Amino acid sequence: MIYQQTGMMIRQTSYSESSRIITILTESGEQVPLMARGFNKPKNQFITLRQGYLEALFTYNRFKGMGTLNDVDVTERYKNVNGNFDLYTHASYILEVITRALEDDRAEPGFYRLLKKGFKLLDDDNESFGVTSLVLIKMLPAYGGQLNLDSCAVCGRSDYKKYSHYSFKYHNVICHDCLTEETLERAIPVSNRVLYFALYLKSVKLDDVNSIQISKDIGRQLLKFIEMLYDEYSGVYFRSRKLIDPQ
Repeated sequence: MIYQQTGMMIRQTSYSESSRIITILTESGEQVPLMARGFNKPKNQFITLRQGYLEALFTYNRFKGMGTLNDVDVTERYKNVNGNFDLYTHASYILEVITRALEDDRAEPGFYRLLKKGFKLLDDDNESFGVTSLVLIKMLPAYGGQLNLDSCAVCGRSDYKKYSHYSFKYHNVICHDCLTEETLERAIPVSNRVLYFALYLKSVKLDDVNSIQISKDIGRQLLKFIEMLYDEYSGVYFRSRKLIDPQ
């Protein structure tokens, strides 16, 4: 049976001297493995897939298991991402965070929308650390984590201007009025602006995010904070992370 699906190539593996097995993530959130015959040849119909990240309409034959790729019609090229090393590394980080949470037998259309949004925001020259933080924040529940920033863990007040620490003991924020020797145990200082942006990115609907315009310094601090949450709650280390230095 012939299918046409919009999606992105998320993985590729050499199969023979001339062919590769690629995996696409479709807009319906399904992972589809496809044999791309002649992929490695200098001049072939799939050469566009070797030119960086892109979204495309994939045409393929498939009955059960692996399909056979027939045609690729590019719909979005992400030229800025593919032409800028820093943006490309952020895109790689985003892709790894999303794809490592995928399960073979479960469709995740929300993951595809997040992947596409992240790439689009990077391509439109938004603050790259902020964009990557958005994706990590939205994906945190898939890794067993939770971001609690709505109110102080001790007094219960919801005033982000007074937030000054995040506690891994209480799994929540602490305001500066509630800092004691006890509450500071396993707590880290975090800028209230960083905590405000983290709460905003957690709460905002993905369709309502058209831009992320924050300073690079705040973006770096934000990503560093979110990575600490992943270290604490997920135990997962992403290989692409080492290419990005949020210090």
